[in-house]
Amino acid sequence: MAFVDSPKGGGKIMKKTAFGAVTCIIAMMFMLGPVFALEAPVITLERVDVASIQPFFVKPRVEYKDEKEPGKELAAGSILNLAYIFNIKNPNKESLMLDEMTFTTLFEGFEVNTAFYYEDSWIPAGKTNQVRVVVTNETLPTIGSLSVGAGNVEKLKEMKVSAGAIAKKWWESIGDFSFPIEVVGGTALFKTEKDKEIRSVFVGKFEKKN
Repeated sequence: MAFVDSPKGGGKIMKKTAFGAVTCIIAMMFMLGPVFALEAPVITLERVDVASIQPFFVKPRVEYKDEKEPGKELAAGSILNLAYIFNIKNPNKESLMLDEMTFTTLFEGFEVNTAFYYEDSWIPAGKTNQVRVVVTNETLPTIGSLSVGAGNVEKLKEMKVSAGAIAKKWWESIGDFSFPIEVVGGTALFKTEKDKEIRSVFVGKFEKKN
């Protein structure tokens, strides 16, 4: 600040200088706070668990009495629920909310399902949280997906196995995890408290147990 004598005498007046403008800018910077670029959270597949399972069956026959009354077949199959446990590391200096997540699952290299997850979950700054996503597999859709696509058909021929037979093997051996399970094409959307968005991409593999 600087002071000059009043031309009319008796007092002094304050002279506005560049110092006042600089002080104002600095104050505004403190009010706005520092701006940090967000880093995409790191997502890794920790493990896969069997959440629930039904014995393998396809199109069960119900209301059977005898040959004259054979009942009917239901267009249904057994269910296998797998839980995919992910570690999500937040490298940022502020908390992030997992808003949505999607990924495709593979058994022995075959695409069998696509999962969608929409439960909000907050990850504190600099911390790692776990998210458990349960994916439901059914025998009929699984066999159907294996039976289409040139890649699937060719691979089944090379393995000398049918779509129904390999699906049955998966259902019956999943408890031992005797085949590899993969996660591919994974994407996740995160948001800050101010709704700023950032996305992560991820893949993962749960190796078969010896």
